[in-house]
Amino acid sequence: MIVEDEKCYLCGKTGELHRHHCLHGSYRKMADKYDLTVYLCPRCHTRLHDMGEYDRDLQEMAQVYFEGRYGHIEFMRVFGKNFRR
Repeated sequence: MIVEDEKCYLCGKTGELHRHHCLHGSYRKMADKYDLTVYLCPRCHTRLHDMGEYDRDLQEMAQVYFEGRYGHIEFMRVFGKNFRR
């Protein structure tokens, strides 16, 4: 996705960053293929994985981004799940 890799997508902190797959688990390889990732600082990344903070927001954002390029039908064909609320 078109996001900066020099600061945390959630809090804006710079320094050490982790690449986070917005669609993870069984969707991880396809998230890589379509670049559905953002960069997070260790604190935000841990909070996301341990407490689920912002997880749904990032999933929805990834779907909106994908659909803007390829359409909803293609998203459902590739991922088979609707993440939009």
